[in-house]
Amino acid sequence: MSLFLFQSKKGKALSNKLLAVVFFMIFVSVVALYFNVFRVEIRIPQLLYVDDTFMFAYGPLLYLFTQSVVFKNYKLLKKSYLHFIPFIIAVCFVLGIFFFVDAHTISQATDQMNNHRMPVYFRFGELFILAHIFYYLFRSKLEIKKVIGKTKDLYSTFNQDNFKLLKFVLNSFIILFGLSLFHSIILAVGAQNGLFMTMLLLVLSMFYFINSILLKLLNQSSNDSGAITQADYKEKYAGSRLSEAELKTYMTRLDSYMKGQERFLDSELSITDLSTEIEIPSKTLSQVINEGYACNFFDFVNRYRVEAAKSLFENQADKKLTIQEVMYDSGFNSKSSFNTAFKKFTNQTPTQFKNSL
Repeated sequence: MSLFLFQSKKGKALSNKLLAVVFFMIFVSVVALYFNVFRVEIRIPQLLYVDDTFMFAYGPLLYLFTQSVVFKNYKLLKKSYLHFIPFIIAVCFVLGIFFFVDAHTISQATDQMNNHRMPVYFRFGELFILAHIFYYLFRSKLEIKKVIGKTKDLYSTFNQDNFKLLKFVLNSFIILFGLSLFHSIILAVGAQNGLFMTMLLLVLSMFYFINSILLKLLNQSSNDSGAITQADYKEKYAGSRLSEAELKTYMTRLDSYMKGQERFLDSELSITDLSTEIEIPSKTLSQVINEGYACNFFDFVNRYRVEAAKSLFENQADKKLTIQEVMYDSGFNSKSSFNTAFKKFTNQTPTQFKNSL
């Protein structure tokens, strides 16, 4: 999986490399686990503890992977590497073991681990490490939610395929590390009977996850762009609240322009384009749509498109007009977004609406 991602030409190069590093670390951990479980003797047993430091790297890597997928022109900055400070500290600690602890003591400690006789504070350490990972995983999920919300404030359409793949990756890791957490809890309470079951579930989940993501990546488009830039993401709305008179004036001008010029038929329409055309600052326009229509720009434009689609269905001269033709003629460029928007505003799918006429 790691080798495939390193050489893959599909998707963003940076995203692929970050995820490749994650899978390479998992590979090293699986090898170390094999040596531990089957008591394979190696010349430098301290090496078996190197993979433990990776637990402080998984979270930051997946968080940076998330940002690289959702943001356009994303690059790693110097401050990005601050997330790896706990990982660097852990590496230094393991290096200390290399130099100051003899191989015999390490072997004894390894035997204790294999026989589940580790001190209680080791278990608390495991829980802390997993908490560190979950913090970054849920922070990544929150970032996706915020980016989607911001994107819908700025654009009337966007490709959600990359978000679906990203969500699948993060959800899969949440399941895997959740099983790891459950495994640690079983060890902590001394319930030895459940250890085999949790290990089996981990292996089966990993097997399913790797095969599924491999298929998804093979079918992924080579589109290199994210949803929005980081500058757009950080931009704030207008601070002051509009007066009732100002709000009504802006709404009247906006409605008149949208219906008169039928700008919703442009599938690539953005709030920047519209604000330039009707001479309302984009921040103010966002505020008008949010306060006046209680929705974001994405839903605001799609409401017009759905009304246009309904009109095409009801007044079509050609009874053989397909749903796909209506979709394009009303300004949509994606079947999934057309179906979702139509169901949202009419409580019916396009097919159900057409058949009900």
